[in-house]
Amino acid sequence: MRITRYPSLSEFQFLGCTAAFVDSLTGELNAAALALRRLEGQAKGSAFAYEMTLDTHRYGALIVLDRFATFVRAFGPHVHLSRRREMVDSAPARVATAEDILGRANQLIDAAPAYASDLVEACVLAFQSLDTTFAAEREAAAQNATLGPMLPEEYSEARRIFLEDLAAR
Repeated sequence: MRITRYPSLSEFQFLGCTAAFVDSLTGELNAAALALRRLEGQAKGSAFAYEMTLDTHRYGALIVLDRFATFVRAFGPHVHLSRRREMVDSAPARVATAEDILGRANQLIDAAPAYASDLVEACVLAFQSLDTTFAAEREAAAQNATLGPMLPEEYSEARRIFLEDLAAR
């Protein structure tokens, strides 16, 4: 990840990357949920394109989590946040929780012979639960978004770099 090559990050740069993380994770999880909904009621192997889309996004969410964990390990101990320090301090535990939830959902999907309604609902619920797991990051991103054009350029630049790092996977 290019962003981890920076010697340090300002608070706004860190928060820009955090916003990119929550947006990317939400996008991957929503896309996985949509693919699952399209597969609902079908046997495995009957809709290959949708299954490939599902796989891309459910494993993409794990990649996003891994990149965020790497980012927080690199900068978390050194970044000075004026608010929400607990967001950084608890990030490793929350990432581990999210990985566990997604891992279990993936195991359910892999073990099932078909995309039954109860499987789809359980997995969609698991995906939605991650919204609360990363509520602090989402809240920080929403609060900064209200600043709009008043956000410093360093916020937008760091956000862009983090998104490019994710896209390079």
